[in-house]
Amino acid sequence: MSDNYGLFFPSHSMVCYHEPRIHDHELYFQLRNLNLLLLLPIALIGIFCNACAMVSLYRPPKITSGVFVYLKALLLLDHVMLTTTLAAEFFPQICDQHHMKNHTFYSACMLERRFLKYTMPRVEITIHTLHVWTIATLSAHRYWKISRPMIARLQDTVSRARTMLIVMFCMVVIFRLPIFLLELEVRSYPQLRINKRIATTEILSTYRFVYHSILDPLFFNIVPFLWMCIFSLLTLYEIYKSRHNTYQHLAFDHPKQTNVTHPLAGCFPKKAELIRQKQELRATFLIVAIILLYLCFHSLKLFAVGRKWQLLVRRECPTRKDYYHSHLSDVLSMISASVNAFVFIAFTNRLKKYIRLLLRKTSRTLSNSSDPPMSPKTVTSYESGCNNHFNLNI
Repeated sequence: MSDNYGLFFPSHSMVCYHEPRIHDHELYFQLRNLNLLLLLPIALIGIFCNACAMVSLYRPPKITSGVFVYLKALLLLDHVMLTTTLAAEFFPQICDQHHMKNHTFYSACMLERRFLKYTMPRVEITIHTLHVWTIATLSAHRYWKISRPMIARLQDTVSRARTMLIVMFCMVVIFRLPIFLLELEVRSYPQLRINKRIATTEILSTYRFVYHSILDPLFFNIVPFLWMCIFSLLTLYEIYKSRHNTYQHLAFDHPKQTNVTHPLAGCFPKKAELIRQKQELRATFLIVAIILLYLCFHSLKLFAVGRKWQLLVRRECPTRKDYYHSHLSDVLSMISASVNAFVFIAFTNRLKKYIRLLLRKTSRTLSNSSDPPMSPKTVTSYESGCNNHFNLNI
């Protein structure tokens, strides 16, 4: 590592360049075994759970709320993040055993060595950045919807949510463009391939210090972490502040004396508003749960950032313990993306309806009575009439 840091080091100062696959074979095989024991089963379980959540969430009732847009985007990013991390970690390990022409995956591994070896890790970090800022945007959206309920009901549309996500995606892609444009280069001799630039990847240049030591930790770890904490606390405070008034009784109780000609005429607005408020509250707690899970499982990332800055200040190289911490943080992030699927499934009523149906069928099977239980659809009370018309997810 160089003796000079900050913006005053010479451009030829070398980074403490250390890659376990090249410089420490024992550490490389230990990390590979940890991937097989921890990362692989977690990623596979997460992909399966996200596929189940995708079935539950991608077929909701027709609702114009923007929260479904954010949740769909987050669900897709969870799925893509698990897949890309799995590919980036295990594809090179598979190709280590296929380097001869008579090997099974020789052609695919040659493609990986020529084009994917240096691009896949950068695609992975870009998807991780999109993922974290999608959760941050969702936290801000939920606070806005809870703190401004009347305005949110009018302006919280699907098109508005899509516009916000597109703007956020574009900003993240622009932020990550330097790791592709400045750190990679295309070479045509002796064959076409994508290689890394030594000047921006293995030498401590001004670009590398500013981008990877300052901007990347700030906008990938610290700022989103603080963003989620602040908006989650504000959201919980708004819920606590308005726990005794249901959105200020939104003008559904103003006609105290009305001539009701039909028994069901007066229950629809009140029942619909009550159901909507309960679902909004449930959605808020579930989204806050997603954010809290992210904060818990990604707290080790902040430790890694602090350790990185400590190494820069002390002018030291990373140790094996640092690699283990980094690997553990990756495993925890995969657990976070996998656990989100259960939150997504719980967000809709489909799981609850399925459990109720399963219990009803089981009770009918075990019962010896000749008369089956009355179906809920045959109940003709006024309360059930209101519930059947307004049983929606939000």
